[in-house]
Formats: sequence, structure tokens, C-alpha cells
Amino acid sequence: MGAISAIRPPAEIKQQNSIAVKQSNLEVCKNRKHMPFKDLLSSITKKLVSYALMLTSNNEDDAWDLIQSTIEKLIKNKETLQASNQPVAYAKRILKNNFIDNYRKEKRMVSIEANDIAISNDGLQEASVEYQEMLKFLEAFDETDRTILMMLGKGHNYKEIQEVVGDISMENLRVKANRARISLANCMGRKL
Repeated sequence: MGAISAIRPPAEIKQQNSIAVKQSNLEVCKNRKHMPFKDLLSSITKKLVSYALMLTSNNEDDAWDLIQSTIEKLIKNKETLQASNQPVAYAKRILKNNFIDNYRKEKRMVSIEANDIAISNDGLQEASVEYQEMLKFLEAFDETDRTILMMLGKGHNYKEIQEVVGDISMENLRVKANRARISLANCMGRKL
């Protein structure tokens, strides 16, 4: 027992046999980033972009509005964010709640332009139906594949996608993107 304690740093045994190593009064956790608040917000913002685009069906303006309101709430709740062991998950929850609140507000509002909508748009209906079908198929994909496909569709390069997706090699990212494209094409009954 003495030899083991000489090798390992002082540790506390927590519930369920998990060990947290203490170094200079900071608890180290692999999901927690110790960085300045401004850098933490910047990192979180990059990761919220694809999630916001997914929620708003690729409407960039609405996505950035959601992100902006989320960042405002994160700044107001700075202490809670910094104390969180999973700040990205906390931010995503706030973003999703903002989206739901906005949806409920829009549902109650009736626009004047809604009465002037043309019943048929030649050629646009087929494209709209195909687009809605594609979104339905994308819901079955995991979040990483959806993010990759949406960002590629918006014209982002692989380097930008790699920054958002996280710890993934460029080669693995290209393979995942190719497989996701093929899978989506197969779902829609097309060949690549």
C-alpha cells in the first residue's frame, strides 16, 4: 500500500469507485475545460453553429439569432457555465430551450403576408417535397454525420468542419463525409 501511494498523487475516492486527482486546488475532469471565459464562449459558439442550423432547418439568420440569444444567457449565467462539468451540453440545452420558446411565440403570431401565399408554385413544390424528405432522412443520422452533411451543403471546407466536429483526423472526416453522402443518396433512392 505504501508503494502505491508513493507512485500516485494524492487522490480522493468518490462514490462508485471514481477517483478525482487534486492539483493546486483545481479538480481535474476530462469534460471540463479550464480556460478564460472569453475563450470558453468562443469554443462553445463554434460547436453551437451546426446544432442551431439543424434546429432551424439550415436558416442561417435564425440560427445566428438563436446563438446570439444563447450567448447572452450564458454571459448572464457566467458562474453556472464555469461551474458546469459539461459547458457545451449546458449551452446546447439553453439553445434548444430558446428555439422552443421562439417556435411557440411564432405559432401564436399570424402574419399579414400569410394570406397572400400562392397555392401552387410551378416546379418549387417538387423541390420543397424533396427537401422535406431529405430532412426527414437526416433525422435518422447521428449528430456528427448531420453536422458534416449540413456544413458541406453550406459550402464549408473540411478544415472548418473539423474545427466544429472536434477531435477527428482529416482522413477520418473525409471518410465519414463520403459514407454519409452515400447513405443519404441510398435513402433517397439515388446513386452517387
